Amino acid sequence: MAKITKKFIILLFGVLILSGCTSAQNSDDTYLETEINNSDSDLLTDDLSDSYSIRLTSPQKDQVLKSPFLVAGEANLPNDIIYVRVKNPSGDIVIEEQSRVKEGTFGVLLRFLFQATDSGTVEIYGIDSNTGKEVSSHSVEVNFDISSNGNTQNPL
Repeated sequence: MAKITKKFIILLFGVLILSGCTSAQNSDDTYLETEINNSDSDLLTDDLSDSYSIRLTSPQKDQVLKSPFLVAGEANLPNDIIYVRVKNPSGDIVIEEQSRVKEGTFGVLLRFLFQATDSGTVEIYGIDSNTGKEVSSHSVEVNFDISSNGNTQNPL
């Protein structure tokens, strides 16, 4: 029985080697080229972002935000950089910021002085350094307390 198991394991390793697992350098380029030629760009973006992740812990959906507010969570992103943008209901970007992911976590304190934007979307994402495309994009719908003036003391 032990001889059969050893032979099976040796055979399995041989098949893996012959199937090209040792030529990972060229297989990534071939895979990307095949995907670009044979699929939609949305599918390619999804494939590239599989190794990246973001978990947003703040803000929460439909939360009413006062200035300043915290955008925080956990992330595994290219170059350890998280990008944050806030959009108004029309989809216009009203705030853009970026921050470093340190030891898998991030936190960005954003200030605002809105008079007409009482709702919007907070979006977070990474940028793949090889393609320049957004990866692991997440968004959350929020509300803004436009009575807050955003003039809290700046720690600078």
